[in-house]
Amino acid sequence: MKRSLLIVMVLLLTMSSAAQTTKEVYVGYSRVMDYVEGKGYSGTGYGNGVEVGFNFIRPITKPLAAVYGIQGMYGWSNGIDPSVNRYERSKFIKFLVPVSLLCELRPSSSKFAFEPFAGLNCSFYALGKTKLGGTTYDWFDGKDSFEFNRFMFGWHVGANLVYDCYTFSFGYQEDFTDVRGSTPFLLGDVNWANIELRLGYRF
Repeated sequence: MKRSLLIVMVLLLTMSSAAQTTKEVYVGYSRVMDYVEGKGYSGTGYGNGVEVGFNFIRPITKPLAAVYGIQGMYGWSNGIDPSVNRYERSKFIKFLVPVSLLCELRPSSSKFAFEPFAGLNCSFYALGKTKLGGTTYDWFDGKDSFEFNRFMFGWHVGANLVYDCYTFSFGYQEDFTDVRGSTPFLLGDVNWANIELRLGYRF
């Protein structure tokens, strides 16, 4: 699965190499979620995130374009974790590389456009920590029953509302990869997801 995702991303990145490229910077807010499915149990935990990113938008053939870039996110949560049923405070930093196929729907000579998009992404978690009581646990060091996956693969879908050089975007992103790694105490499969709202500028 991971190999197939990487092949698709490389193919999209190499499309239309001679085409004019538009660049975009953005900032955004994410509602972070973890979906837990286990024997006789299911639940969703919630957190928050702020993000900043940079995209390249390369035309393929009208109205289609390939979009790729990099995004950084800082996320946090506090409350009852449904996977362990205990109060906790968590924080993480991740970097995400998304690749999308975008369709531009623009009335003739208008500054307004609507751009639905969908694609694949891979992410790397640079930091992840959870505090339970007076003890702080690292998600990735393999100690204290925590050993999450640091590299994740997933998919995303959404749309841009465009006026001239300005964009407002909304989307949904979810990982294919199970968070758990070899962490033994989690009750079942755990997948992370985000609902995202962004403001951007193109140049």
